[in-house]
Amino acid sequence: MAAALGLALHKKFGGGRNLALGEALAEEKPLTMEDINTMVDYFELFKIDKSDPGWGNCENPSAKWIRWSLMGGECGQQFALNTKNMIEEGLRDKSIKIKTN
Repeated sequence: MAAALGLALHKKFGGGRNLALGEALAEEKPLTMEDINTMVDYFELFKIDKSDPGWGNCENPSAKWIRWSLMGGECGQQFALNTKNMIEEGLRDKSIKIKTN
């Protein structure tokens, strides 16, 4: 839901050009490990500042809040971290196998 909101805000107020990940999240499309890593990296580097003018304001949103929303917000953050940890653990204990050609 956060990514769909981010897309709507982006459409109305503008912002960056790379919307593929936000669109994939909003449309519940499968994500690659690269997508998961992009999300994890973003959330590790991004510091939430809910006092930032425009944070949570649909009428005058901050660019930071739009980007946060495009990444799935708090749910996206938990999803990315949990998914990455689960995959890494599965690779370690060999319960997940990587298909190679």
